[in-house]
Amino acid sequence: MANSFPFESIYSIQGVLLAPFVAVGLALFLLGFYILLFGLVVYFLCVRHTGAKRKLHLWWMTTLFVLSLSSALMDMGLEIHTSALGFQTATTQDLDPLLDWVTINLSNIVLNFLPCILYALASCIADMILPYRLFVLWDSVRPIIFIVAMLVLFLTNAVGFVGGVTYAVGCFPNQPLSVFIKGADIITGYFIANAINTFLLTFIIAGRIWWLSREPRRLMGREVDRRYNRIIAMVVESGLLYSASVVVHVSTRQSLSTLGFPLNLSGLVYLMVGIAPTLIILRTSLGLTESAIPDSRMISTLRFGEPPAATEAGQSSDLRTVGFQQGPLGGSDDLEAHKVERSEMSTP
Repeated sequence: MANSFPFESIYSIQGVLLAPFVAVGLALFLLGFYILLFGLVVYFLCVRHTGAKRKLHLWWMTTLFVLSLSSALMDMGLEIHTSALGFQTATTQDLDPLLDWVTINLSNIVLNFLPCILYALASCIADMILPYRLFVLWDSVRPIIFIVAMLVLFLTNAVGFVGGVTYAVGCFPNQPLSVFIKGADIITGYFIANAINTFLLTFIIAGRIWWLSREPRRLMGREVDRRYNRIIAMVVESGLLYSASVVVHVSTRQSLSTLGFPLNLSGLVYLMVGIAPTLIILRTSLGLTESAIPDSRMISTLRFGEPPAATEAGQSSDLRTVGFQQGPLGGSDDLEAHKVERSEMSTP
């Protein structure tokens, strides 16, 4: 196989040790953080969360955790084993064991294929949260928004599945190299499309929350304004964390000539697809989002001052009721479902 990179660059001691040390080290760090995060979420959902959708949240978080953890562990195992063979190649100058593992070993093909499929499934679970938020936020155009978002996300994940299958087929020794390259290109495009979708949907949701919160912020001052800004920042942060990890991963995949050795950061993306939504649910369980809503006993009714002239003339005064309805989802969804209702009540 022709290669534009010299043997000493990729299969040097530095190349076969530094790349897995960075990739596996970062993945293990995120893995420990994710395990702690997931444990806290399960604890607070079971102990402190009283919302009607607790079981749905637990199912989402548990499924994401299992899929993300499985794909990341398989990817790290593949990275370590391949690096061990690369180290052997660098010390003995014998490419045969590494080539046998990469080209004709069924275990290598399975370990390349399964993490991609598990990641696509985890991405589907995480993506279900975004259309549901859009469904909660838009009353008048709910079906249109929900169908369009689901269609875009379904097509994106379908592309990822096709890319994973093509990549796995290209690993077989009887397949031409073009199939392998095409599969890798499809997976790269899937990563980019997934990052763009998450980024755009997150900012649409944050913008809608800002729009719906204008009235409460105007009526209740700076403190409520700061709290709503924290909620909006939290929603944006969740999308940026995942999108940034995808951008970094794709950049390292495309910059082999600059680095001088292959750096695989797939494990970070596999873990981040579960960490981002789990982080929001944890903050929700800690009451961070609920703190953005003042005590309903204090704001259930707001009676504006009545001019004396209007009272003497028997004119009706306005009683405006500001009610915050809790949405079906916890976390940022609680805020997203809050709506400001006004009722004009005439007093005799």
